[in-house]
Amino acid sequence: MLMGESGLWEEVEKKVSRVIEGVEATLREFVERENLSVADAKRILEELAPSFSLLAKKGVLEVLYTLLLLGPLSFTRILESTGLNRRTLSTRLKQLQSEGLVVKVREEGVEGSSRYALTEAGKATALLAIPLIYYISKQKRRGDLR
Repeated sequence: MLMGESGLWEEVEKKVSRVIEGVEATLREFVERENLSVADAKRILEELAPSFSLLAKKGVLEVLYTLLLLGPLSFTRILESTGLNRRTLSTRLKQLQSEGLVVKVREEGVEGSSRYALTEAGKATALLAIPLIYYISKQKRRGDLR
C-alpha cells in the first residue's frame, strides 16, 4: 500500500462492510416475507449458475472492467488492453453479448468498423462484482481462503 492510501482503503473497507450488511438484511427480510425455503434458494442458485460460470471464465472480468473504465472500444483496443488472445476475446465477447452484458455497435459510415460497449446490465454486473472480488482477495491475503 502506498503512503497516503490508508484513508482510501479504510473508506473502501467501510463501504464493503455496508454492502455486506445491506445484503444480509435484505436476505433476512426476503426470507421472512416470502417464506424462502432452502429448496427455493437452491432453485434460484441453479438458475444463476450459468451467469456465475461465465463471470469465472478467463478474460470475462478483464473485458467487463476494460469497457467499464475506458468506454466503448474496438476489438483491437480491447485486445491490446486485456492482453487476451484473439480467439479467447472473440469467444468471450460473443458470450457476453448473448448474456446481454455487452453490445456490438456498428460505426456509421465506416464499413467493417464497430465498437463493443457495456449494456446497463453489464455495467451493473461489473460494479456489483467489485465488492465480491475485493472481499475474496482480502480473505486470501489474510489466509482465510485458499
